[in-house]
Amino acid sequence: MGEWLGGLAWILGVRRAIALDGLKRAFPHLGEGERRRIGRASYRQLGRSLFEILLPLEDAEVEDLVRFENWDLIERAPRGHGAVFAVAHFGNFELLARAAARRGLKLTIIVRTLGDAFGRWLFRTRVRTGIRNLPDRGSGKEALAALRRNEVLALAVDQNMRPSRGIFVDFFGDKACTTPAPAVFALRTGAPLLAVFPIRQPDGRHLVVMRGPFTSTLSGHAAVQDLTQQITRAVEDEVRARPDHWFWVHRRWKTRPE
Repeated sequence: MGEWLGGLAWILGVRRAIALDGLKRAFPHLGEGERRRIGRASYRQLGRSLFEILLPLEDAEVEDLVRFENWDLIERAPRGHGAVFAVAHFGNFELLARAAARRGLKLTIIVRTLGDAFGRWLFRTRVRTGIRNLPDRGSGKEALAALRRNEVLALAVDQNMRPSRGIFVDFFGDKACTTPAPAVFALRTGAPLLAVFPIRQPDGRHLVVMRGPFTSTLSGHAAVQDLTQQITRAVEDEVRARPDHWFWVHRRWKTRPE
């Protein structure tokens, strides 16, 4: 039903022009027909993911639905520093957060405040599953405190940022204004920096792949730039491999360099 709903949204043209523009930027070598096929598949993927998070799943059902690869990267992390998860709007990213929390991770997410009814429901659902939400403005001290309590801090790294809050890195050969926050938090606390991607398997379950930890031999702003580029390159690699998993309806390249 979720796939059907996503397919209907594509047919009705819901943000379809935005998705096709992003696909053209990322895959200029593909024909229009192939880009449309990917776009339609991404809408079906998004619809299916939406229905998955609407289902009242029990803990055992979530554990059966989501499996983690490289979980030892978390277990090997130095105690007292926590870990920073760089996440993307890729696959069922919302189910990923719930599965991580239900595996015992103390998870804090920095997110934009959503004022609509669905957004408020989403926030309440996260809280019920043990996830803590922090606003994307003015929560730096709380985020640092969470890491020092050996908790996991998750931030989305694939959203367009305003120039005052982001730095420009390469994404699919074009400059994209990107949050430096994951790199900054990791450098300030010594927390390992990991990129996390849920990948839908042929049987419908999800395999969560962790990449990293990302490190830099540079210092200061150069280290922040380097780490942010490394993370963004990891996102690009995953999107290239599975373009139907990404959230193409977002204006990723909206902010342009002067």
